[in-house]
Amino acid sequence: MDQTIRDGRLEDAADIAALLTQLGYPSDEPAVEERIDRLQIVGDRIVVAEIEGKVAGVAHLQVTPALERHAPVARIGALVVDEAYRGQGIGRALVDAVEAEARLRGCELLYVTTSNDRNDARAFYQRLGLEVTGRRYSRMLSE
Repeated sequence: MDQTIRDGRLEDAADIAALLTQLGYPSDEPAVEERIDRLQIVGDRIVVAEIEGKVAGVAHLQVTPALERHAPVARIGALVVDEAYRGQGIGRALVDAVEAEARLRGCELLYVTTSNDRNDARAFYQRLGLEVTGRRYSRMLSE
């Protein structure tokens, strides 16, 4: 299996929408195109794993200055590998790519949040050496 990690592009929007839908965030191509445009404007990075011309995974990196830290922090905003390709090292390659970018941008912390019911995701993050450091509390502001 020949795998390429590269920047996500507008023409990947349909594949990324399908991946986000697998993750539990129903999306369509026009909405994802708009998000890709918006995220690139603010300096976020979207990387995809491509296998034989098909987008098999995506990761989204957000870098933010932090009042409570000397250096910026990096957040993995979305990470999903197509169900057909899981368990083949693609998720690890995507995390490695966003971590390398975060280091280049001078970040001192990389973190990801996940739902309490995603046992597989939590186990995956721990296998990568990420530690459980807290909880996230949230409230939807609009529907």
